[in-house]
Amino acid sequence: MKRILVLLFVASACVLSAQPKKAPKMAPMTAPGYYVGAKNDTVRGEIQTNPEDETSLYKVFSFKPANSGKLMPVSTKKAKAYGFEDKHFVRITDDEGDKYLERLAEGRLNFYKLRYNGKVDGMPGIETQYYMQDTRAEGAQAGLKEISKISTKFYKRDLKDYMKDQPMIWSDLDKFTFDERAVTNAINEFNKYYMPSAD
Repeated sequence: MKRILVLLFVASACVLSAQPKKAPKMAPMTAPGYYVGAKNDTVRGEIQTNPEDETSLYKVFSFKPANSGKLMPVSTKKAKAYGFEDKHFVRITDDEGDKYLERLAEGRLNFYKLRYNGKVDGMPGIETQYYMQDTRAEGAQAGLKEISKISTKFYKRDLKDYMKDQPMIWSDLDKFTFDERAVTNAINEFNKYYMPSAD
């Protein structure tokens, strides 16, 4: 009888240890943030900064109102823009639908990025796409007022139309290697020339 009990105990231990284990989930981390609703109302609260899929921040974000205890998903249908810490996202609509772009630079030229699941060197990975907008474009260049994708391979060719008024700023950028920080710094430098003067 003891032998049967020992065998049953060992068998049940083996079965229990063979059960698939759920992957551990990281507890949600939040930071003070805001979103701008459909009626341009600003709602303050906390935003989750560590979603399971970091690319989801470009489609939906989790928000906890200031006086509520629960995180709720907020999609592009409810919020025009949102932000937390030093990150700010704006909604755009294009052929692929609604999405949020992260604003890297703001001024006469707006510079944005989008991250999404795709392939990097043939393997599943996170891809990044960049966008530009000239808020003061007019005349023959009026099309630059639209938020448009720029290439990371031939980005200097794409930047030329946006930054031709200040060639010394963008001409020093490396034409072979796209560096997000260097491009953002160049655009911020460009925007300084067009800041409204305090009279």
